[in-house]
Amino acid sequence: MTRIADCAEVLPGYALKARAEHEPEGSFQVIMARHLSDCMPYRYVSDHELRMTPKGKAEKYRVLVGDVLFISRGTRNCAAVVESVPEDTVASATFYILRPTAQVDPGYLAWCLNQPPVQAQISQVRTGAGTPIVQRSVFADIVIPFPPMIEQKRLAGLGELMRKEQELRKRLVDATETYHKAIGTKLISQLSKTYN
Repeated sequence: MTRIADCAEVLPGYALKARAEHEPEGSFQVIMARHLSDCMPYRYVSDHELRMTPKGKAEKYRVLVGDVLFISRGTRNCAAVVESVPEDTVASATFYILRPTAQVDPGYLAWCLNQPPVQAQISQVRTGAGTPIVQRSVFADIVIPFPPMIEQKRLAGLGELMRKEQELRKRLVDATETYHKAIGTKLISQLSKTYN
């Protein structure tokens, strides 16, 4: 067992001064909570484009491939591995940017943080009315299991397989629903013609 702070650097996200407005010539891409769908691994797509030029130094808010983004505000406090981002990207203050040490597999860290026992710990330390927050120093002190790297990679791989299964199930449900609607529309149309 080890503290999160002992297996990853816990960095703050960039605090936007006002509502995020897209600046086409902005120097940095910004990741917002809405860009994470169900805390799946984060991959930049053009629909996420939200550029801005930060005031002051943005280096300490820079997001790199292999980082883990943790949503620190609200009640959906989940984690996602960063799989692809443009070179100059920052995360909004909604996130903590976790930069795992060499002894930690990023996929394992995200998987572990999303598991019910760790989520229960996170829920216990969440504070504030309105928009709850998990304080960075308190979050950094949460203790998680720390198995050898081979076991971390195995669990991260298992988590990835489970994620792919969920994705396939969702696509199957969506396709079935579309199929049922098409059949229903066709049958109603035929019935309308027959009994009109």
